[in-house]
Amino acid sequence: MNPCDLVQAVMRGDDLAARQWVKDAKRAGMDFSEVEDPGLDGDERVVAAALFELLAARQGKRAAAWTATAGIASKPVFLLKDAETSPAMRRLSERGTPPSMRARNVFALRDYLNVI
Repeated sequence: MNPCDLVQAVMRGDDLAARQWVKDAKRAGMDFSEVEDPGLDGDERVVAAALFELLAARQGKRAAAWTATAGIASKPVFLLKDAETSPAMRRLSERGTPPSMRARNVFALRDYLNVI
């Protein structure tokens, strides 16, 4: 499975595709702590690191080493489209974002991409 597919779905606001990617990855037994550097740049790389840190933590593991060098987004990145237009959704995202994502200036709801 290509990690770029997840990042691209998230960046274009396609939550359905992103959730399906995570479900498929889990079903395939993917270890999110071993995801290789997707070779992205800028805010896409930051979002990739934030996502794979989150997913690895949910597996009780540390993220891959490449995530440590991904940096911080140049401006706040809201992974939910509604947060850009809804002040209430923006506040929920800002408050509910896991600390590892917030540290990268990436925001989503607490249970973002938490699939069964």
